[in-house]
Amino acid sequence: MNGFSRIRSTLRRTIFSSNGADTSPNTARREDFPILSRHLSSYERFDLSTGSQGASTASLQNINSINNSLPHAPVIETTNEGVEFLSHNSKRTLRTIPGVFCPIALSMFSISLFMRIGFVVAHAGVLQTLLQLGLCFLILFCTLLSVCSLATNGAIEGGGVYHMISRALGPEFGGSIGVLFFFANVIGNGQSVAALVEALVDSFGPGSKASAFQDSHWWRFLYGTIINIISLITCLLGSSLFSMATFFIFILVSFVYLMVVVSFFVKGPQDVIIPKVNAYAYEHPPYAINASDFLYGHYTGFSAATFRENTYANYTIDYTTGDVMNFATVFGVLFSSITGLLAGANMSGELKRPSRSIPTGSIAAVLFVFFIFITETLLMAATTDRYTLTNNYLFLQDVNIWAPFVIIGIIAAVFSACLSGLIGASRILEALAVDEIFGSVLSWIRAGTTRHGNPWAAVIFTFILVQLTLFIGSMNTIAPIVTIFFLLAYFAVNLSCLALDLASAPNFRPTFKYFSWHTALLGAVGSIIMCFIVSAAYASIAIGILIGFICMLHLRDFPRASWGSISQALIFHQVRKYLLLLDPRKEHVKFWRPQMLLLVANPRSSINLIDFVNDMKKGGLFILGHVKTGQMDTGAADLCSQEYPYWVSLIDNMKIKAFVDMTLAPTIRDGVLQLMRLSGLGGLRPNTVILGFYDGALPEDKLRNRSFFKRRWLKSSTPVNPMAAPVSHQQPIIQSGAMEGASTITLHSFNSSAAINGNDMFPIFNFGELRQEDEDKELDVYSYVQIIKDALNLNKSICLARNFHQLQKDDIEVNKRKVFVDIWPVNFIFPETSTQFDVTCLYMLQLATILSMVKPWKSRATLRVFLCIDAINDNALRTQQHLDELLSQLRINAQTRMIAWENVTSLLNNTSTINDSAATIPVEQQATTTGIAAAITNSFIDINDVYIRGVNELIRQQCDSTSCLYLYLPRPPKDKSLSPRYMRVLDLLSHDLPPVMFVHGVSSVTCTQL
Repeated sequence: MNGFSRIRSTLRRTIFSSNGADTSPNTARREDFPILSRHLSSYERFDLSTGSQGASTASLQNINSINNSLPHAPVIETTNEGVEFLSHNSKRTLRTIPGVFCPIALSMFSISLFMRIGFVVAHAGVLQTLLQLGLCFLILFCTLLSVCSLATNGAIEGGGVYHMISRALGPEFGGSIGVLFFFANVIGNGQSVAALVEALVDSFGPGSKASAFQDSHWWRFLYGTIINIISLITCLLGSSLFSMATFFIFILVSFVYLMVVVSFFVKGPQDVIIPKVNAYAYEHPPYAINASDFLYGHYTGFSAATFRENTYANYTIDYTTGDVMNFATVFGVLFSSITGLLAGANMSGELKRPSRSIPTGSIAAVLFVFFIFITETLLMAATTDRYTLTNNYLFLQDVNIWAPFVIIGIIAAVFSACLSGLIGASRILEALAVDEIFGSVLSWIRAGTTRHGNPWAAVIFTFILVQLTLFIGSMNTIAPIVTIFFLLAYFAVNLSCLALDLASAPNFRPTFKYFSWHTALLGAVGSIIMCFIVSAAYASIAIGILIGFICMLHLRDFPRASWGSISQALIFHQVRKYLLLLDPRKEHVKFWRPQMLLLVANPRSSINLIDFVNDMKKGGLFILGHVKTGQMDTGAADLCSQEYPYWVSLIDNMKIKAFVDMTLAPTIRDGVLQLMRLSGLGGLRPNTVILGFYDGALPEDKLRNRSFFKRRWLKSSTPVNPMAAPVSHQQPIIQSGAMEGASTITLHSFNSSAAINGNDMFPIFNFGELRQEDEDKELDVYSYVQIIKDALNLNKSICLARNFHQLQKDDIEVNKRKVFVDIWPVNFIFPETSTQFDVTCLYMLQLATILSMVKPWKSRATLRVFLCIDAINDNALRTQQHLDELLSQLRINAQTRMIAWENVTSLLNNTSTINDSAATIPVEQQATTTGIAAAITNSFIDINDVYIRGVNELIRQQCDSTSCLYLYLPRPPKDKSLSPRYMRVLDLLSHDLPPVMFVHGVSSVTCTQL
């Protein structure tokens, strides 16, 4: 008796599970271990030492004492085979056989085993039946390998395949597939109910010996409703009852099938009645009969002639639908009957060890079912004539040693499939609600869950949808829809594994080793091809619905979806690969594009400039650079890391395509030099540096002054990044760098009035206060000019932006008014070169042209190129003609205007206007053209203020309706002492002008070649 008791206890532990504590010495040790409820950080430690059991238990209990408030604390289960992290075990009660093997086997057996293998053999013949079974199980097995790899790559929660796909492909794709898979289970459940009704009516309906059931559409709907209600009650009682029911049903179905096999060998030849429900057979009898007579087929026993008759295909009319069958429709019926592959995975939330149970149970169930189907196909083909197979799908009852065996097996198997579909679909719906994929739409599902984890609200909602599917009609009518939905789900599973494998993510290392991207690709391609073979119309509709869900979910945020997305891993993999292929040595001027590094001290005053540079980049690299002055103290928090999320949030809200690069340096110049040298990666490095202008104007808070609630790019509900370390509003922060409006440093606390309308939920308003009138600049003029020199020495073009706080881009777009973008390709320091175009002139034209290629500039702005000449004469007209030809060859659509400026240049050499106090660099007045070019390249010449003011006045007279303009930036002086004078000349030149972009180019950026 003791030995028998031990065997019984072992079987109970293996097959079923208990909610109570297991005190057996062989039972795996279980401890609460809330490690998965949050991300690990470098400051958290978990004692996983392999010392004594008491010490290990104590350390884990200490962790639990801190986290005992977590409702679903994960669990660590330690066995002789390793360690597995699981969620709280209050609802995990199922083991491999009742939780995975039995649901999968019964779901595949449900319709096919006793009802549809004969149908397939009757129409497709033995050869095509074996081919279709091979295709089915090839797709299923490839998908199974993908499921096993996903199931063994981390802790599996409730939701089964939805959970796996969403954690791999992200919430958009995962949520869409989850919805699709939910409806696949719902419609599949409806198919199972319709199949059970069909079996009952065929066995006990009109024309049968019992004649206990009526046969009409509404009677069948009533029978289906009763079956559905019984399934509902069973599922509401919980997963434990479901596991017990499926195990015993599996034993019963296996015994019935064994009796069927025995019957093939012991039963001799006999006639088989064709049921009266087969109206087509009785309307087209093969021989004359009376209305009250029955038609008969023949069971021949094992016969070579019968096997030859059933070898090849003979597609004819299906008497349940009245449609003529073909390969695709028969395959659809067969595949829809064996789509229970994921029935075990759907129960992942109730499995004790899903990462072990799902692979083991699934593989065993698929191989077992495949062997059974092959055996049954050969037995039927060798013993039953084709007329019987075509006209009586339940002939196994008549050839069984005891006829009720078959109907009992059908009822048990199909009812189990109904239970599996209903409970599996409800778990998927529950997982969608918990993840808040559709926001608060499914919040009532989360509320409708018992304390034992049974989602009764999801079960009832699924029951209602199954009821609606019963209106579709017969089982074979529902079959193509079920097939398409499940094939798309299998496609998504294989696509998930394929993407993970191709992304080469280090954390994708499933313990299931019998998987490769080849099997995933084969499964994905096979699934999508078979979708269109079964029904191109249904496949197109289903894919359209899937794409619609993906697009809809892409437009919303997922506050709970912190599990990442495979798209990021794939992007990283591809970007790294192509960055390695991007060779800077192969650059060509034909394919030049601007790579911008915009140095910003405080985005509050630079919003307009940031938006303008984003328009000017034309698909090139755009980096927002920011320098914080200070030292990296030991143990101190990194200021750049604290502020970085605010910059990223700014980029997101402005909807610009830019990166952020920040650095900490002792001085601003050192930090800017670091950014210019190190920003970018590989062949993607800035070739143009843009700075705000250095002057005494106070910066304006354009971010706060803007009507942000009306701005299309500024969301009013942007959440603060929860992972960003909050910066105290009392902590002094140094912000420095070159900025638009003024290059400043602020030594203030963060803006105490960052709350807009009393709502402090905008991380983009967490930037520091702007420089006030009584504050000095941190960046001096000498360092500013030296930054310009550094950029040129690093062979980077340089731009200085001034007055961009005046830019009215919104006014251009809203009022739809025409504006001008003016280009003055003249180095006003050397007016002798006014008709000579150098690299900088071409660079100005290129930047202005790029600006005119984006909205709203594309439709509202007109480029104007100004040609400064001494007098309008024939020579001037020829010069203008040459300029027009040049613009035409460069494919630049711009107007050219000649400006006579002899009255301005006369001020340059007028001795009465020479600034006696101005510092000068001697220049040979009789220099040749070559000498002038050399002077332009190598030095800055100080000129009098009257001449510069005259140039400024000349430009202002032409600025009617000018939105922005480009001016030539001369090279800074070599002599450091001339730096203030250099900036004074630029200040006078751009005084009271519209937004100005000073430009100095260092390399060719355009050409006339093809």
